[in-house]
Amino acid sequence: MPGLKAKPPPEDYQPQLVRVLLAGLEQSRPAAAQWLAAHADAFVVVAWTHLFYGTYRDIALDLPGIERLLAHQAPSERDRRELESWPLRLKRLAHILGDALPMLGRRIARPGTRLQMHDATRYMRDREGVGTRVRALVRSSLESAWAARERVLLIGHSLGSVIAYDTLWELSRQGAAGRVDLFITMGSPLATRFVRRRMRSAGTEGAAAYPHNIRRWVNLAARGDTTALRPRLKPYFHAMLDLGLTESLEDYVDLENYFRGSIGLNAHEVYGYLAQRTLIEIIGDWLERS
Repeated sequence: MPGLKAKPPPEDYQPQLVRVLLAGLEQSRPAAAQWLAAHADAFVVVAWTHLFYGTYRDIALDLPGIERLLAHQAPSERDRRELESWPLRLKRLAHILGDALPMLGRRIARPGTRLQMHDATRYMRDREGVGTRVRALVRSSLESAWAARERVLLIGHSLGSVIAYDTLWELSRQGAAGRVDLFITMGSPLATRFVRRRMRSAGTEGAAAYPHNIRRWVNLAARGDTTALRPRLKPYFHAMLDLGLTESLEDYVDLENYFRGSIGLNAHEVYGYLAQRTLIEIIGDWLERS
């Protein structure tokens, strides 16, 4: 489940996402890599951003960054310096303050941040029914997999993690019988005040406030990712464990996402998350058990 901003057409986007994941699996999980290479169509991209933007992005913009990512197994010293740089730390601090103090946030937010908040609000307020239509796409993919009696690994990146969570919550309320075996969130804003006040479950309490259809939840956040402002989700969703609604909720933070694309170093980029050794081991284990 991708995040905000226009994405390439799914027929171009999906092979590149699989390519990055396969490159990691081939190094440490060859059996899982062999299975995924033979069943690449099992990796389904829920293409939804065209409903927002009415267009697709050219995949050619991503290719140089992907090639660099695959050629380098670790961040360079330059990458690490940028990830720890004061400008990035100050940007993150400004976002945290803006999330905690919305009036201040509106004053100090940069134009790009304001645009992202506008787009996120458009989804969460269901303006012109766009949120309902986006969740219908997720629901359709999940119900197709459940009808085929397949085990489901659902990955949500950025706002895509919010959309996925909202969809699972709605399915729980409607009594859907399917279950997500493994839910992975990457660069997720689910713990931010901005999102928590606008989620589909906002205003509900107790068990009704959470999805009941996630067996295991793994959350990943990279250093320098200014979308995952509160990188650990367990402090905000631990009630799911207390209520027995999920078997585990794990946070893996302080990862190094060193994807460098057309806009420079981007610690939030999905390709960089898919190359994380932690993620590769988790997905490799899941595929091998399947």
